[in-house]
Amino acid sequence: MRKRSLFGLLAVACGGSSAPAQDATKAEQATTAQPTTYDPTGAKRACEPPPANCPKVIVNADFNDECRRAGYRVVRCGCEDLCTGNVAKVEKFYDSSGAERPCARELADCTPPDTSAAFQDACTDAGHKLVVCGCEWLCNGQPAKGPRAPSD
Repeated sequence: MRKRSLFGLLAVACGGSSAPAQDATKAEQATTAQPTTYDPTGAKRACEPPPANCPKVIVNADFNDECRRAGYRVVRCGCEDLCTGNVAKVEKFYDSSGAERPCARELADCTPPDTSAAFQDACTDAGHKLVVCGCEWLCNGQPAKGPRAPSD
């Protein structure tokens, strides 16, 4: 009995749970309080809980990957996967010189070279973020122009 309670204590202390782990490759089940969701074309869709009689769902892996890479969640709504953010919107990317560039998928076997602090600051000061495109850092919006205001 003492061994059993000690094991239970260790399992709880180490973050153990009796609930099965959720497969990260699968969409979450919709709940009654789902946020706005979007389909692969960028159309806003209401998210209904999945019915019990859904036919076998064809997973759009590219759409699901794009959704997750953009920081959103993939949820099962009705009989299809939708994204909690609109990943179909046209996003423009800019290099350190301010030139618009296409954003290629991140290359798995490449580490992008460091980028200047000035480019990082110009990107974040404009309310954007740096993203890896191909094997280079690009800003996901027009970087701020001119010198940075001094901070106190």
